[in-house]
Amino acid sequence: MPHGAPVFPHEKADNSQNIINNYLSMAHELPGWDWFLRIVERGSISAAARDLNQTPAALSIALKRLEAQLGARLFQRSTRRLTLTVEGDIWYRSARAAQDALNAGLDELAGSRGELAGTLRISAPSDFGRQYVLGWLDEFCRLHPGIVPIVALSDRVDDLIADSLDIALRAGAPKDANVIATPLAPDNNRILVASPDYWARRGMPQTPAELAQHTCLAYSIRDTPHVSWRFVRGSEIETVTIMPARHANDGAVVSEWARQGWGVAYKSRLDVAGDLATGRLVAALTDWAGEASPLYLVRSGSRQVLPRVRAFWDFCLAKMR
Repeated sequence: MPHGAPVFPHEKADNSQNIINNYLSMAHELPGWDWFLRIVERGSISAAARDLNQTPAALSIALKRLEAQLGARLFQRSTRRLTLTVEGDIWYRSARAAQDALNAGLDELAGSRGELAGTLRISAPSDFGRQYVLGWLDEFCRLHPGIVPIVALSDRVDDLIADSLDIALRAGAPKDANVIATPLAPDNNRILVASPDYWARRGMPQTPAELAQHTCLAYSIRDTPHVSWRFVRGSEIETVTIMPARHANDGAVVSEWARQGWGVAYKSRLDVAGDLATGRLVAALTDWAGEASPLYLVRSGSRQVLPRVRAFWDFCLAKMR
């Protein structure tokens, strides 16, 4: 068996205390309950193995031994995804509670020494993450050297549970009732921008309808190309469906194209605030308001809030204020 795979001695299935003790004394490469939880949350042995720097074979062997020890089948296996059986769901909830308790204990021990330590898994929108969150993390980690940040920057909506995220920053109000969300920038909205060179060459539009005469740059929101640009002025509402000359799944790429003069972008005001301040981008249709794009801090409502998670949550709120 590959080095680092869990080893479970042969014992009777009803000897639950010994099973738990053996489970908790796994090799250090797969501490606590993490490997089993990761399989559940990723829905795949292969994906969990990649996260844990293990081989799928090692996790498969560990899972078969665990099922033999428990005398229960934990997963229904299909070609696409693993799903929990009834018995697997019972074991998952127990394992989740045990891992949360272990994490809380480790955090409490670190706190008794005046420290915050451990991993901090964060996701953020691409552009906002690069401009703000990475800098916040640098500052936070200087204050708490024991923190190990794991960051995903993407304009898709990450799954808090499947991706094992502690905190996500998301554009738009969360629709999932199982999450806890706090507004980080509730009044943020979108704005039409381009480089000074582009406006000099093409002229600024005076109405949203004139965007049909311009080269437009689009990006995806929640994996869908954002091509319907909405503008409001008093009681007037205009929505323009653009035909993008360039399209990316990363908002930071679109901002860079706009800075280079490739066209007009419809961006979050937060994302372009620095560019507007330095003059690299210039706003147009300023008498029209773009659609709302509030930013939220989000975390799972089903997990215990660890001190390091709470500390970074409060840190983000303080930085925005």
